Amino acid sequence: MSSGNFGGDDRLNQFSDNDEMWGPLLFLRPERHRVISAGRVLVLASLLGGFYGMLGNVILALLARAGSGGKPSALLMPAILTFMYFVCARLSIVAAWNRRARLMSRRNDWFEITRRPLPAPRDDEPAAQ
Repeated sequence: MSSGNFGGDDRLNQFSDNDEMWGPLLFLRPERHRVISAGRVLVLASLLGGFYGMLGNVILALLARAGSGGKPSALLMPAILTFMYFVCARLSIVAAWNRRARLMSRRNDWFEITRRPLPAPRDDEPAAQ
C-alpha cells in the first residue's frame, strides 16, 4: 500500500472493477480514470433502492395483511433505501474509485506533458501530493 492510498481502497477498487458485481448496471460504470459523479451515484442508488424498496414493500404488505398493523407509504421503503445506498456508496466505493481516478488522471496528464511516465514513489520517501 502506498502512503498516498487509504487502507481499504485497493479492496474496494477490486470489488468495483469486477464486472459481475455491477450486473445489469455495468453500462453505468465509467472508465477507471473517470470520476464517478454524484448524479451517477444517485441514479445507481435510485435504481437499486427503488427495486429493493418495492420488494420490501411487498413483504411489508404481506406482513401487514397477516397481522393487524397498518402498512406504510409505498414510497417510504424505496426512499430510505435510496438514501442509504447513496450515502454508503459515496463514503466507501465511490470515494475509493474517485481517489484512484484522480491519481490516474494526474499520471496521464504528467505523461502527456513530459512524455515520461511518473516515477513510482520509493518506500523511504512519501508520495508526492
